Amino acid sequence: MVWWLIFIDMRLIDTISNVVTEAKNVYETACDKGVPEKELDRLEKNYYESLKLLRIYENLGKKPKEDNS
Repeated sequence: MVWWLIFIDMRLIDTISNVVTEAKNVYETACDKGVPEKELDRLEKNYYESLKLLRIYENLGKKPKEDNS
């Protein structure tokens, strides 16, 4: 059962990484082609939202560090 969860976890990270890569490529291509600013803003937002999703997912399993000050 544990191996199945690890497999699903790895596939999900891989899928999210692909979404980030695709969003970045679409945004960069649009910048090069002179797409209208409104469309660039939308694509940039999609890219940053996908990065945010990846960071959130990567940090789910991490425990917060204790402050021993």
